[in-house]
Amino acid sequence: MKAALALALALLSTAPGAMAAESPLALKLQSRAPSGAVRISSEKWLPSRTAIIVCDMWDLHHCKNAVIREGEMAPRMNEVLEKARAAGVLIIHAPSSCMAAYEGTPARQRAKEAPTAAWVPDQIGEWCKQIPSEETAIYPIDQSDGGEDDDPAEHAAWAKELEAKGLNPRAPWTRQIDVLRIDQEKDAISDSGVEIWNLLESRGIDQVILMGVHVNMCVSGRPFGLRQMEKNGKHVVLMRDLTDAMYNPKRWPFVSHRRGTELYIEYVERTICPTITSDQILGDGQPFAFSNATDGPRRLQILLIGDSTTEASIPKKLTPGEPQFEDFVRIALATETDLPPTDVYNEGVSGEYIRRLIDSGRYDKAVATKPKADYIFIRYGLNDASKRENFAENFPKDFRELLGRLRQDHPDAVLIPMTAIPYSSVNNHAEINALITRIAAEEKLTLFDIAPRYLAELEKGPDMLNYRRYALSKVPEALRPLATPYVQPGADPQIVVLDNRLDAFFGHLPGWYGDRHPTHAGYNVIASETAKFLAPLIRQHHGAGAQ
Repeated sequence: MKAALALALALLSTAPGAMAAESPLALKLQSRAPSGAVRISSEKWLPSRTAIIVCDMWDLHHCKNAVIREGEMAPRMNEVLEKARAAGVLIIHAPSSCMAAYEGTPARQRAKEAPTAAWVPDQIGEWCKQIPSEETAIYPIDQSDGGEDDDPAEHAAWAKELEAKGLNPRAPWTRQIDVLRIDQEKDAISDSGVEIWNLLESRGIDQVILMGVHVNMCVSGRPFGLRQMEKNGKHVVLMRDLTDAMYNPKRWPFVSHRRGTELYIEYVERTICPTITSDQILGDGQPFAFSNATDGPRRLQILLIGDSTTEASIPKKLTPGEPQFEDFVRIALATETDLPPTDVYNEGVSGEYIRRLIDSGRYDKAVATKPKADYIFIRYGLNDASKRENFAENFPKDFRELLGRLRQDHPDAVLIPMTAIPYSSVNNHAEINALITRIAAEEKLTLFDIAPRYLAELEKGPDMLNYRRYALSKVPEALRPLATPYVQPGADPQIVVLDNRLDAFFGHLPGWYGDRHPTHAGYNVIASETAKFLAPLIRQHHGAGAQ
């Protein structure tokens, strides 16, 4: 009797789901609010209820840069798979259209022979291009050209190389990249949404990690991808540092390939599912990052510094998914097809004036640390006039001190003082702009006078370019329900709208049009004029078509 009991206990200890305690995976899931604000939640996942799906990590690809990036990423990915497998996570290799290479292997059979689930979701065997949470979101990148970011000459040579090997240059993959080890005793191989669903259900797996390529296409859309897992009830996450996008920087929104990938990952975090990083599995505190090998041509670095009329905080808050001021500067420059690509950084801050920028330490953190700039636009004066004592005397001193710091930290940058935009009903920008004009002349800097264009636009309608921000306490009690959807909470709640939709109800109230901060329309005036001003300077300093 004792021998039989001992045998039973021994068998139980070696069976799947044995009573021995598992060590959970401690994960920090990152998601984003509609505003883009990052949200972090901590979770513990049992390995026996977790699977990793490796999406389309093929041996070859029609985009040479994609192959290079995959080659960089694969060793780190294999480390993650080895560690997760040892912990008890199911590894599913999903190199689509490559099943012939694995027919008859134990890992392939394991997927094919999984029992049919009690419930198989409709369309689980099909691509999924959108789920309801994406319907009102702005898609972050233009991938309509297929996303190849190769140099054209290098791409043509790569296609000939593939053809010489007897491969289809548009679809040269035949198997998964060999760097990723397949454990035939434990892993599964499948590119079928139905097979993978059956496999997950048969093992009681409700937590899924996706990694691989390409995040804006296969990883999100395949029958086993993020959307299908999310909409059918699996707790799915993307391993955001072990993925890549198919994105061509010559397409909208004209950012670097690396930034294009980041933008799509942020979109995933807002609309599809959370993300994690590989160091959470490996425990080394260092997420994977690609080298600069496939970054493409050097991008000119443009830095915008200034006050609230530079920052554009309200448009960013109310319409976070739309292109913002700095985006439109970059996009407008990209329409000049002979210019090199640009990155535009906006370091404006509401309420900022030069003395506070320097004395608070923000300059050292936000300006000095930026990539070495090629062009820096400087727009201060409005807050300096109200907050700096002896403004007419001290503002020029502060401005020159800032210029000295910028010359030291960004020695190759073209420094561009800007005039202030017309800000109040009495147009008190004139005195400020006279000082800025004088400083630019004395420092032998090219002045960018934005005021004339802005004034010309205001002539079309004095309130067309400014948003409405008005204290709720100033609104008669009987009218307040009309403002309810547009009230921003706080100690002094404010009605805030970016257009004239409430003018019919509140336009008669004293001061309703008093806030002169720009709307998107106002910032687009500035962005348009900035691009017109900058384009010939870039041609002069960097040459048309310079790389």
